[in-house]
Amino acid sequence: MSKVTFETPVKFVQGKLSKSDSSYFSVRNGKGCLTKCYSQYDGGNSARQQAARQRFANVQRQVSEELANAEKRAQWQALFAEQNRHATLRGFVFAMLYSDTL
Repeated sequence: MSKVTFETPVKFVQGKLSKSDSSYFSVRNGKGCLTKCYSQYDGGNSARQQAARQRFANVQRQVSEELANAEKRAQWQALFAEQNRHATLRGFVFAMLYSDTL
């Protein structure tokens, strides 16, 4: 069931409104979003999907390693402060490393 966070009168609604509903509410970067799922595919992953997911996992691991190192984290924070496209440091580092793997 969905979760309601109140703030004059409602701040956010999260989750589905009913089990049979094809849309759900989420909160991303402090903003409420409505997402619709028209046709959900459950036939497994293709080779390209598996490769993309593996690439995502590898970059996510790299991001965790980069941010765990204090010296590299300071360098990333300096670069992050100079830009205004990404909302979080982790998202910024992920975008930079992910674009380098293309």
